Amino acid sequence: MKGKIKEISSTAEIEIDWGRSMNINRKRMDKLLIVASLILVPWFSLGAEIDWAGSKTEYGHPDLQGNWTNPFQTPLERPLNLGMRRAYTKEEANALMDRALAVDIERRGPISPNRLAPKAGSSIGQQADGNFEIMPIELASINGEYRTSYIVDPADGRLPYRADALDHDIYGIRRSQGYRRFDGPENLSPLDRCLSATQLPLLRAFLDVDVDGGGNPGGDNPVRNIQIVQNQDYVVILSEYFSLVRIIRLSDNHILEQGRKWMGDSIAYYENDSLIVHTKNFRPEQSTAFLRSSTQFEIKETFTRIAEDEMLFEFTVTDPQIYSQDFTAEMSLKLMPPHLKLYEYACHEGNYSLPSILRAVRMEEQGLLN
Repeated sequence: MKGKIKEISSTAEIEIDWGRSMNINRKRMDKLLIVASLILVPWFSLGAEIDWAGSKTEYGHPDLQGNWTNPFQTPLERPLNLGMRRAYTKEEANALMDRALAVDIERRGPISPNRLAPKAGSSIGQQADGNFEIMPIELASINGEYRTSYIVDPADGRLPYRADALDHDIYGIRRSQGYRRFDGPENLSPLDRCLSATQLPLLRAFLDVDVDGGGNPGGDNPVRNIQIVQNQDYVVILSEYFSLVRIIRLSDNHILEQGRKWMGDSIAYYENDSLIVHTKNFRPEQSTAFLRSSTQFEIKETFTRIAEDEMLFEFTVTDPQIYSQDFTAEMSLKLMPPHLKLYEYACHEGNYSLPSILRAVRMEEQGLLN
């Protein structure tokens, strides 16, 4: 995304599996040393601590507090060419991580001043922005598996969209009423106005990391960070991306009379060592191309700390207007070290781009543009 006031800086480390790196050839080691000079510390491992015993808050709840990050290149949906394969072998995962490391080193290098100009008629994107973002290298290991996707149900690892899904979110409904995309601001998403991201802050708002395509999607940092704070009656989750705050009540009852909310209305309870959160009543405008939703969109989330520095995050989405069945995903989160923190993340291009887009369309309609 362009125009950020301050870039997410709390994930300024590049993650490297050091045990694996010791077995690679000398040429690869030289490259690793170049990347290692850019990092502060290798601050996570992929496995949970076997002897870790869960700590409690002063109120007797499982202690989930701290700054957590999702620093992996693992995609939400499984690549189509992998079919029903739930996990990579260790050798396949190592090869993919080596490939990502090589791409990351290349994209960080200087651009040739003798490169050719773009071809006439081609599009120029925001890849230059992406090249200045953090690029995840590692694949998430969950329950001992290098997962091919976060989605585990359905078994193909794909979002189970209905054939008519695009007709049932707010933008499809407005299209059916005769509105075109650029008729007014109501037809453009909150992302166009820098208001909100996806319904789940730990998901990317745009595209997944495309190693073969050169690394990060242009203009979007794919790493997601959150802070969790607990007290006796509430859990607060602050998302660094778009500075979104979720105030979650420990309650059995939703308060629907307050109207639909950005990020929905969340209630929660503790079960054994897990926090279970149920959210509904989202604003329909939060439907995005990455995760479509209607007014029936609901999420059940489970947060379970499985080590001092690791949390298992599971979620199930229900929306019969958009999906042919519920779908479930599992994600590994890592605790950020004490010297790292969350920063304000803000963008302002929506203040300018939206009026400019609409103004240009009105001029085009009047024949003032060629």
